[in-house]
Amino acid sequence: MIGAILEALEIATREPQLRTRLWENADYFRAQVNSLGIDTGDSTTYIMPLIVGDRGRMYQLGHELRRRGLFVAPVDYPAVPEDRICFRACVTANHTRADLDEALNILSDVFVPAVPAAMQHA
Repeated sequence: MIGAILEALEIATREPQLRTRLWENADYFRAQVNSLGIDTGDSTTYIMPLIVGDRGRMYQLGHELRRRGLFVAPVDYPAVPEDRICFRACVTANHTRADLDEALNILSDVFVPAVPAAMQHA
C-alpha cells in the first residue's frame, strides 16, 4: 500500500499535466452531460452521479449502456436515497476527447430518452 502511494506521489510530481488533463476532461464531460439534461447533482469532481431516480429503470439502462460499450457503475439504495438512484461516471486523464464524446453520444441515445424529464435538469 505504501509503495503504491509513493509511486502515485512520484507520478503526480513528475507529470503535473495529468492533473490538468483530468480536470479539463471532468469539466468538459460534466458540462456536456448537463447540457443533455442529465442531473449530476452537486458533484464538482471527476466522479459524478448520473441520476436516474428509479431502480428498475437503472437496471434496464445499465444493461443497454453496457451493450453499447459504456460502463457506468450503478449506485442503488441504501447507498443513496431511493429518489437519487444513479450511475456513477468516472472520468480520467487517460480519456481522450473522442472517448468522452462517444460516451456522450451513447448517453444521448440511451439515457436521455429513458429518464423522465422530471428527473432531468435543463
